[in-house]
Amino acid sequence: MNDEELKKYLDEIEKLSYKSRLPEHATLFRNKAIMSKMLWDAHYYNAKRFYKETNQLLEQTSDLEQNGYITGKLNEKETSLLKDIFLSCKKKSLDPFDFSTDYFYEPRENLHGDMERVNNYFHPSEFFFNRFPEILEPLKTLIEKENFFYWRVASLRIFEVKPVDRTQGFHLDSQALGYKKMFFYPDGANKSIGSTNIIDKNGNDIIIDLEPGSWLIFENSLCEHQAYSSEEAKGRPTIEIDIMCDFITDTKLNYTGENSWYPWFPVFDSKLKTNGKFDYGELQNRNLKRLAGLCELNKANEYTFPWEMSDFYEKSKETFSLDDSAIKSSAKLVENDLKDYIFNFLRKIKKIINSTGKNLTNYIFNFLRKIKKTIKKIFIKLNII
Repeated sequence: MNDEELKKYLDEIEKLSYKSRLPEHATLFRNKAIMSKMLWDAHYYNAKRFYKETNQLLEQTSDLEQNGYITGKLNEKETSLLKDIFLSCKKKSLDPFDFSTDYFYEPRENLHGDMERVNNYFHPSEFFFNRFPEILEPLKTLIEKENFFYWRVASLRIFEVKPVDRTQGFHLDSQALGYKKMFFYPDGANKSIGSTNIIDKNGNDIIIDLEPGSWLIFENSLCEHQAYSSEEAKGRPTIEIDIMCDFITDTKLNYTGENSWYPWFPVFDSKLKTNGKFDYGELQNRNLKRLAGLCELNKANEYTFPWEMSDFYEKSKETFSLDDSAIKSSAKLVENDLKDYIFNFLRKIKKIINSTGKNLTNYIFNFLRKIKKTIKKIFIKLNII
């Protein structure tokens, strides 16, 4: 299939209903997540290094890096606007298939149930898109300095945490490290109205306690967290702005659905063109082909969320049970055994042929000698002999 057909096929797989899903869907999600994490690590590293070198901040750190979260407070005018913005957004039912196929999403039906059980969702209004930049723009530089990267809005969602007996429980999102969550609380956040419970980088268990018009940025993939439900049967309004690292800061709002989080691959189409005619479309097509090839090698029968794909190998696994010297010694033994086996096999074949007649012997022996020379060249190439 051509490039357009391949993308259409992969997009259709991700939009299948629960009952229509095929094993290919889980395979696609798993392999996209593997490729995504690798590319995001490189993007995050380069974005942070670029920001620090550009601003000559190589040895500095921030409260966000040290603690895993920071909070702040809007002024009175901004707080009033924040409340009006939230009230302008109409309540809607969760649509778990409301996401861009170019964006990371939550695929699991049971988690969709948790999302709907814990939160009420709202659709961003025209008023939201027109006026929220007045709140976000003044925070642009502060967000840069705390994260040590330029940034853009990866996604957004508007929700209200319901007063429920049980939330999702402590968890790590284990998403891309260059992606972080920022919550704005129109009515504040506390035990009474509902809050966010975080275990910071120093091991402190904190229930966020903030006034109306406050905000929170936290490292959702490094700090365990959970929603803290209301003690007085009230809902906690929240506007979530998800930020991602980049090489310029762009506060333009980006909404691709409530189950759409950040681009699988941190590459954006741009009006800027590269030399050598290697642009966004070609880059995307190359990665889709790599993804299709990886799916052939690494198959799955059920969804595996990124947090289940540990970034650290287990030393107890047999694959990693030998030290370097033992591995080299074992490899050399295998090479020698293989070499001896092949040459002994050729000698035995020669003896058998000798008993069958001279002409046949010469013909076959010359043929085997050519094979032997070929094998020897391979051994030399592999540095075996």
